[in-house]
Amino acid sequence: MWIWIGFGMYGAAALAWLAVFAAAERRRQLGGYQSLTKYAAYIQFMQDKSELNRYGYAQRLKRAFGPFAAFALPFNAMALLGGGALFLHVAGPGAAGGLILWAWPLLGLGALAVHAVSAELMSAVPTAKGTSHAAEWLAGKAAGRASGLLRLGGQWALAAWMSLEAARWLGQSWQGWLGGSAAAVAAVALAFALALQGLVCLAGNGCFGFVQRAVAAVQIGCCLLLLALLAGALWPNYSLPSILPPLGQGAGTGAVPLNADWALGALLLWRLFLSGGAAEAAAEETVEPRMRLPWGQFQSAAYLYTGGYVLLALAAMYAASRPLGGAAGAWLHPVSSAIASSPGAVLALDALVAVSLLGGSLSLLFASTRLAGALARDSSHPALARLARVAVKRRTYDGAAMLAVLAAAALAAGSALLPASGGAQTAFLLALGVMLHHGALLLPLSGLLRLRRGQEHPALAPLWSPGPARGLLRWTAAAVLAVVAAAAAAISPAALAAALVWLAAALLASRPLAAAGAADSRSLPSRQELLQLERSHPQ
Repeated sequence: MWIWIGFGMYGAAALAWLAVFAAAERRRQLGGYQSLTKYAAYIQFMQDKSELNRYGYAQRLKRAFGPFAAFALPFNAMALLGGGALFLHVAGPGAAGGLILWAWPLLGLGALAVHAVSAELMSAVPTAKGTSHAAEWLAGKAAGRASGLLRLGGQWALAAWMSLEAARWLGQSWQGWLGGSAAAVAAVALAFALALQGLVCLAGNGCFGFVQRAVAAVQIGCCLLLLALLAGALWPNYSLPSILPPLGQGAGTGAVPLNADWALGALLLWRLFLSGGAAEAAAEETVEPRMRLPWGQFQSAAYLYTGGYVLLALAAMYAASRPLGGAAGAWLHPVSSAIASSPGAVLALDALVAVSLLGGSLSLLFASTRLAGALARDSSHPALARLARVAVKRRTYDGAAMLAVLAAAALAAGSALLPASGGAQTAFLLALGVMLHHGALLLPLSGLLRLRRGQEHPALAPLWSPGPARGLLRWTAAAVLAVVAAAAAAISPAALAAALVWLAAALLASRPLAAAGAADSRSLPSRQELLQLERSHPQ
């Protein structure tokens, strides 16, 4: 009976995702918005440039992202394959089944509310600051600045966590395949991965967009292949009770006993729904961002909810029905008898997990360069001028890219100093990124909640809106963000201390802006100044 209740919750949540998407699409159609994607590229560019100029920003970055890139950016940041493998490895057979069956639908409903609010704000403010720009209007300039700095820290922490976990996964696989020190291989892999991601960010959005589209296509294709392999390997014996052992007992009969961590496993499941602001940071480089980015983010989260449930459930059933050892320590490796007997196939699966995690890390690092550049260009501090400088040929923020790589490397090195036992290293960066990311979203959300019923901010005209359900979705999103942030703080007290330090630094950096009052308001450049900047960065 409990299994069918879990299935019912999953189906109800899936219908809720579909209903919210249908409501937003219907309101867009009735709103009279005219899409110019069927016209020439020059007309599309002029529309997007004019919208950006209204906020006082020149079009200095190249608009090169299309609809698939708008989907790939948040989809890769969620990293279904890599994040799912980490969840199965950390939670173990004793906890994975229950979390997938019952926690996944509840987390999916929470993610529905969070993504609906994010998409609404993203469709109203087509700048690289995204929700941080909306926070300036809704809660004041100090709140907007603090929201941007919190989002920046969260992106660095999550990128460092993904890169570090990918390096560790490769190190364990290398040790099981060829021997040697897993820690040494992981250190070399981490340095190489961060350097490679930095080079891609410096190369501009053309190279970055190609990599993101390729990684997304690989993940989608491999997900479909894994679903077919797992379904074929289990046929016809699909044993759901095998992944739900009674309380007080270990894993199912014959399974390798692993320490189940329910709290950390649930946090890893929730992280699968976090895009980390990867979509909104590309608003100034996407063609028609007000329509493509919010729809791309919401669709990617919806696909992850529906497909991730089936993929993780099949993987958990397969692992619970077969005693898995494996030198790498991960019990997901053999997805079929052919793969289990082929070391090369096991290594290929490990490489796929690493590619998924590194693709998510790259997406977040690139987003942090755009956010850092957008924050720096709004500041009058001369020390930040380097971060706001755009390379003419490559159309990227060189200083922000170097800062992002150095910050991620410093966070990864700092987490390595924590004790390896008890999952402290895994939980620190993950919990830190989740808390900072949630804090950044709560600031603009608090401004939305202060609006009276039926009232909207005059500066916000969202193209994506769920209609009458937006009030319920906003309150649900605020509650979910606060509860998950509190749970992350309880899992890793060290991450809580680091988050409080970063919050204090963000508030101090924002306080002079708030104290300056009217003098702090950024004077909008004239039309002539915007044209001069755009001539120096031709499209």
